[in-house]
Amino acid sequence: MAVAGKFSGRRGTSMVVAAALAASLSGGNVGGALAAGAAEHAVALPRSLGPGQTGPRSAVPWRRVGAGWVLAEYWPGRYASAGTPRAAAATLYLIDPAGGRYRLYRWPVTKNPPFLVDWSGDKARALVSLAGALEQVVLATGRVLHFRLAGQAQVVGYARPLGHALLGWRQAGSRFQLSRYRLTGGLAKVLVTSADDLITVAVYSPAGNTLAVAARHGVQLVSDRGGVIRTLSVPHTSNRCLPMRWWNSSMILASCQASDTSRSRLWLVPADGGKPAALTPQRGRQSPDHGDIGAWHLPGGLYLQALASSGSARIFRQTAHQQVIGVSVPRTAGNNWILTARGRRLLLAARTPCHDSASLLWFNPSTRYEQTLFKTPRNLAGVLGVVPYGQPTADFHILVSCAASTG
Repeated sequence: MAVAGKFSGRRGTSMVVAAALAASLSGGNVGGALAAGAAEHAVALPRSLGPGQTGPRSAVPWRRVGAGWVLAEYWPGRYASAGTPRAAAATLYLIDPAGGRYRLYRWPVTKNPPFLVDWSGDKARALVSLAGALEQVVLATGRVLHFRLAGQAQVVGYARPLGHALLGWRQAGSRFQLSRYRLTGGLAKVLVTSADDLITVAVYSPAGNTLAVAARHGVQLVSDRGGVIRTLSVPHTSNRCLPMRWWNSSMILASCQASDTSRSRLWLVPADGGKPAALTPQRGRQSPDHGDIGAWHLPGGLYLQALASSGSARIFRQTAHQQVIGVSVPRTAGNNWILTARGRRLLLAARTPCHDSASLLWFNPSTRYEQTLFKTPRNLAGVLGVVPYGQPTADFHILVSCAASTG
């Protein structure tokens, strides 16, 4: 997902080997599969990695990849803003639910790394941006396809559900176009045109037939075939409403702002035009919560992503009386971004205040147990992009100065 203004959005071997591989991927009986062929032929089979272990692309159990898996890019280089620039090779990893890491692809050593944009819903491809150009990495083979979007358009991400097309936007004179593009970069369909740049903020529905698009007084529902289906008005909103994600197949989670406050609140907006329901109240000036931009239900309660005026991210738990309690994450700088939730855990990008370094971890806010996936040394960039399986790009990059972040 790309967010305008403060946000930028930043998818011939022998029968013996084939049978054994299929059995191991599906959790079947490996010994039986081998015996069914030639027992005398020994083969190396993919094995599950333990937490923190790293394996090659050839070891990925592709049929098991699904909910709980994460695609992440790690670059141990350093930006000029963090001191003397340091060149390094960026690596694309697939991370299993237990924390095992599979190396899928590595770029050459550079001071200007690419950025992971999205992961296709069919698990096959990663979308990467590099100095205005785009790359698609075929994950199973490491093959790379280079292209650009027609008309110098900016990419948002893959279309849902499978990622067989791309979503992008471009400015044409004084107007903005949100369009669907082919995987080779050609224009397929202009979906909506507006004088308002808010239409560059859009998220696909899980089925992929509609999109929720940002607007001033609510959310627009746009067809993937083109055209506005309906405008979904949100009460008390006169500045902007940003669709953050689809709460479920029929409900949109939107972060909306009234004209008299900078503090956003969250709404659940029915796609069928039903009455929206406020998920969070309007926070006052005395609240430690400076505005809500995301929410996740865990067994321990409703956890909120809040954004301070400095651009730093905080996590709160909302009580049954809609009060907020701050959630601290041990051994982090307090600038923690929720990327997704699964079971009782939150996937977090733990950033430094100036956003020039990031680690990645699973965190259980009830037990405070952490599972570190990448621990980035001080003053190195670390995690550049993260896409949980089945989710739109969830990594927000806030365009603020270091002085503003620490002030």
